[in-house]
Amino acid sequence: MSTVLFLLAMLLPSKDHRLCPEYTKAIRQAGLPVQEFDYIAKRESGCNHKAINARFDKNGKVIWTLNKNGSIDRGLLQINSVHESTVRKLCRTDLDGLLQLDCNLKVAKYLYDRYGLKPWVAVISHPSNP
Repeated sequence: MSTVLFLLAMLLPSKDHRLCPEYTKAIRQAGLPVQEFDYIAKRESGCNHKAINARFDKNGKVIWTLNKNGSIDRGLLQINSVHESTVRKLCRTDLDGLLQLDCNLKVAKYLYDRYGLKPWVAVISHPSNP
């Protein structure tokens, strides 16, 4: 019986399995709560700081986006394109700057300080969130 329990324990993902440990230090240094933003990074981008939730044609025109309103999420924490003016102000770049970790975290910190976790409420309140 103990062998079965051991094997079952080995098959179940640990809490650390769903986190993005390679970004923990950067998240902490940005002044964001690590547990929440590690989880957001995993759920939103799969720990990929270059993630974009859209597809483009060969001319760079958006042909598909996950968001029903046509907006696009970019980077590790999937910052939405509705925050373009904030990205320009904080990072002095266009929305593609969100694919750079420092810009993505800087904008996330700005949003978090003003709105808490509301910009990420869909992922935080998702039924699969343990």
